[in-house]
Amino acid sequence: MKVELKPPTFEEKEILKNLLEHYLYELSCYSDQIDINKIGQYGYRYLDHYWTDEDRHAFLILLEDKLVGLAMVRKFDYSGNSKDYRWLMSEFFILRKYQNQGIGRMAAHQLFNLFSGPWIVAQMENNIPSRRFWEKVIFEFTNGEYQQSKLGKQPAQEFVSKENVTGKESRYII
Repeated sequence: MKVELKPPTFEEKEILKNLLEHYLYELSCYSDQIDINKIGQYGYRYLDHYWTDEDRHAFLILLEDKLVGLAMVRKFDYSGNSKDYRWLMSEFFILRKYQNQGIGRMAAHQLFNLFSGPWIVAQMENNIPSRRFWEKVIFEFTNGEYQQSKLGKQPAQEFVSKENVTGKESRYII
C-alpha cells in the first residue's frame, strides 16, 4: 500500500478547500461551534495562511495516487516564547471510505518523521474515535514515549519526533 503526502500547489487549493468541507461536516457532530454559514459552507478561515505563512504546511493524502484525505501541520508557540514551539496537527482527515485501513497511521507517521522536534496532537474531548486513533498511532510511533496533556480544554498527546525515527523511507512527495 503506497500512502503519500503531497503539498497542494496553489492551483490545487480548491481541492484542499473541498476536502476541508467534508472534514468539518464530520467534525460538526462533536461541536456546536462548527456550523454552516449562510451560503451552506463551513469555510476554513486559515486556508490562505497555508500559502503565506512558512510555519504552516498542508498536504493532500494519496493512496496509490487516489485522493483520500488531508493533513495540516503548523508551528505552535506553546508558551508565548518563540523558542518554545511544538508542531501541532492542525487538521487531519481520512475520507470515511478509507478509514480503518492503516492509511491514517501511515500518513501520520510520515508527518511525524517530516517534522522532527516536539509535537502536540489535540482532539475534541467528545470525539472518542479520534482520541483512540491518536493514542494508538502515537503510542506505536513513540514506543509509548509520550505524555497525555491538555491543549486548552482539549485532551492531547505530547512527544518528540526524532528525524526519521522509524528508519522507514518517507513517501513525502513534492
